[in-house]
Amino acid sequence: MSTSRFLLSALAAACTTLAACGGAQDDTAPTGRAQASSASTPLLDNEGLPLRSHPQLEPADAGARTQAGLYASETQAAQLEGSLGNRVLHVQVDTSAETAEAVDLAVLTAYGLQAAHDLDRDAPVLVRGKDLRLAAAAANRLHASGFTRVFLVTR
Repeated sequence: MSTSRFLLSALAAACTTLAACGGAQDDTAPTGRAQASSASTPLLDNEGLPLRSHPQLEPADAGARTQAGLYASETQAAQLEGSLGNRVLHVQVDTSAETAEAVDLAVLTAYGLQAAHDLDRDAPVLVRGKDLRLAAAAANRLHASGFTRVFLVTR
């Protein structure tokens, strides 16, 4: 498949995902997801900069670690999503695809969501995946392309 056809297919998949999840509605209110306990450490400080990740969230597998070293628990991710709504990019790495295609599709999904919600590259990105190595590869690609707040959700 040519690169342009692959990009168009990936963009179409991202748009379909947006339509299924409510599209680009300006819904910045809390999403109603489970709130984190008060003991949970936030992912961002008061200025929106990433805080240091808890060491227990760092994957034991060195191949699943990210270059930025930003990790989140599901509780922290839910807390961030609850407070920022559609200003958080959600990326799921599909393990049913070929390795390179799974990472490419996840990265293209982030670009599509960023454009649909008119966000800059400082918007927080939460990368999830059953295979943490693939998810980390996607997180690393996003970070290398200029996204500054890319968190790998590990637990």
